[in-house]
Amino acid sequence: MEIPLLLVAALLYLGLALGLILVVDKLAGLVFRDPHRPLQLPSFDIGRALAASQKFYRK
Repeated sequence: MEIPLLLVAALLYLGLALGLILVVDKLAGLVFRDPHRPLQLPSFDIGRALAASQKFYRK
């Protein structure tokens, strides 16, 4: 079964467009954030969520 080239191109275009939107959103969030809140990197949020999920799983 052969996938049409147009479908592959459309999926790549959508992936690149969504990736660009996410990058611009992150940059805008850094520029226009509340100056009174401390800067939090996403890796800390991921680590905290992972720890919380493991704690919940152990109960």
